[in-house]
Amino acid sequence: MIDYVALVAQIATGAATLAVAIFLASQLKLQHRDLAESTRTQLTSGIVQWIGLMITDPGFTNIYLRGIEGDGSLDKEEQHRFNVFMVSYFLRIQQLWDYDNKSPDALTYANIMLGTGPGVLDWYRDMGRFVFKPGFVEYIDELIEKE
Repeated sequence: MIDYVALVAQIATGAATLAVAIFLASQLKLQHRDLAESTRTQLTSGIVQWIGLMITDPGFTNIYLRGIEGDGSLDKEEQHRFNVFMVSYFLRIQQLWDYDNKSPDALTYANIMLGTGPGVLDWYRDMGRFVFKPGFVEYIDELIEKE
């Protein structure tokens, strides 16, 4: 009889342990999903904030507009500011892409910037493609080829 009680107790303990393991696994899955969404949100909001710089700085807006037109009218300092903005913007897209290379957000933000004007494509071909990770460069090259 004691053996029977011990066996039932072991089975009950095993079942309880399994139930706790299943519960903890489901909690970890929920935490991972929440963390993934939070990370994606932080990365996209970083892009939006960076774009806000352009909107709130009238001097830079002029530089940006002339830069995307690719008309060659930027002086050395203005060209530098435009280059820094573009590198930073694409680095933020690269972060999204690194996090999830199938990210619809990375695709959206890259296509928005690539479609803003010929100066962006000139900047990317002359400078941008040399400062990013090879896999990301291939990703952007494929987007440009699709246009």
